[in-house]
Amino acid sequence: MAPVFTTVCSRSPEALLSFTTSTATSLLPCTKKTTRFTPITHPQHLPPLGEFIATVFKRSQLPPCVCLVSLIYLQRLKNSLPRHARGDIDTPYRLFLAAILTASKFLSETGSSLTSQAIVDIIDGVYSPKDVNLMERSFLGLIKYDLFVNVEAIRDYLAMHGKSLEMDLIEDVLDHQA
Repeated sequence: MAPVFTTVCSRSPEALLSFTTSTATSLLPCTKKTTRFTPITHPQHLPPLGEFIATVFKRSQLPPCVCLVSLIYLQRLKNSLPRHARGDIDTPYRLFLAAILTASKFLSETGSSLTSQAIVDIIDGVYSPKDVNLMERSFLGLIKYDLFVNVEAIRDYLAMHGKSLEMDLIEDVLDHQA
């Protein structure tokens, strides 16, 4: 049996951006304003979430498969959160960053994944490397280190959300005889 090459194709960056923003926003109820207990570094520098995600997508040039796996991780997180979970105003930003950082590292085979410092540079220092490292560690704990994503999980996710995402799974049989 010949090996199968599988890749994710995005037909619409705008659909991916919109879906990702909606997903990050709907993870859990969050406060609408900063409080003296909100652990945000620079609340005055937070753009609207859609702009923030668009900037990260543009500056990081993440491949569609990293974006898709990060969405699967966010779904796993949402499914595992207690019903009474609440977040601060910047929680969707933090969860989004942790998800793409984790997905990038999970999918990297060549050391070309995002790093905490790269994230800090991409977001113009809104969060420090220490903040990003803490986000990643907390996120991993929240999803119980359930990082493995196989082709079947991708198929299932795209079966549920592929039309909204405007993404496809492309599978080609590799011919070694050529």
